[in-house]
Amino acid sequence: MRSKFNLNVADLKRPSVLIQGIPNSGKTHLAGDMLRTEQEFGPVRFINIKGEDGWQSIAHMGLGDIGITVDAATDVRELAGEFVRDKVHAAVLDGARLLYGLLLVAMVQSDPKCATEVRLPDARFDGEKSKGYWSQARFQMEQTITLLKTSVNVLMATTVSAQDVHEITGLKQIAPDIYGKMGSGLIGLFDFSGYIKAEVIGPGRSQRTVSFEVRNDVQTRQRLAFPLKDPIVLPEGFGGWQKIKTALAGGLGKETK
Repeated sequence: MRSKFNLNVADLKRPSVLIQGIPNSGKTHLAGDMLRTEQEFGPVRFINIKGEDGWQSIAHMGLGDIGITVDAATDVRELAGEFVRDKVHAAVLDGARLLYGLLLVAMVQSDPKCATEVRLPDARFDGEKSKGYWSQARFQMEQTITLLKTSVNVLMATTVSAQDVHEITGLKQIAPDIYGKMGSGLIGLFDFSGYIKAEVIGPGRSQRTVSFEVRNDVQTRQRLAFPLKDPIVLPEGFGGWQKIKTALAGGLGKETK
């Protein structure tokens, strides 16, 4: 199947955004703010990977009965189909690290001899098959994220950060804390990958910023004609997602509501 498109047209009608950061930096809060903003344009959903369970930080946002907890990657792929059917406008995937963990465990359990084992692929037990398990899990992660991206107009995923060594540049960088080489790979699956940071700026006061700009110390991504060069300072409370949308639209040379 082929379809033509115009290379002169750029917009933010279907953005996919990955937000990484250390615990307590405001990832889930920003994700909830995105849903709160986007629900004006259509139905929204919040996918919680079992074990992440961080939605309490957005319980005050009035989002209602839109949360779905899943404990298998197949559940996420099924949800993508339901989102298309129900014309869901925006969705959050809270816990990308745990999703990849589910995929890796499923690879091990695909062997009848290991059906009850909850562990990562390991050459000591799986022999040469372990390499295939890692490759299959990465492929399935890519397919799962792609299905989600194409099932909604706006997708935001969250993941915790850690220091990593980039497999190509050799630089020590902050990157998604995901097993194997999936950290850098995960960033490449999204249009925009930002690093959220919270800093104390005074008694009882903190400031959150999100960086999409090129940095030596953090792995980021932005698909923009006019790349952002500075972090985006988020307002306290609500309005963070709208400020990010405005900045990204400006990077395309556009205006946004």
